Amino acid sequence: MGDKDWGEEDIKEFARLVENSEKTWKPASEELEVINLGTEQDKKELKIGTFSIVEKKEGPISLLHEHVYFFSWIYTDMSGLDTIIVVHKIPLVY
Repeated sequence: MGDKDWGEEDIKEFARLVENSEKTWKPASEELEVINLGTEQDKKELKIGTFSIVEKKEGPISLLHEHVYFFSWIYTDMSGLDTIIVVHKIPLVY
């Protein structure tokens, strides 16, 4: 359909379809479980989905424990980064 082929009823129907599709598209909500890859004194927590089958969840958790050193937990873990990268500035206008 070209722009000039759209009638008022077509536009209303299109608007109705868009409105209905927006109502049906919602982000998937998944409960999260916190796992600690560190110790009680030096916590290194990640959140993973709980919808996973328990037996299949153990593999990835084990892999995360094995490779915990890949993650940066604090700024000093990211050597070579300039502080300009992590400084947040919020301009406020009065």
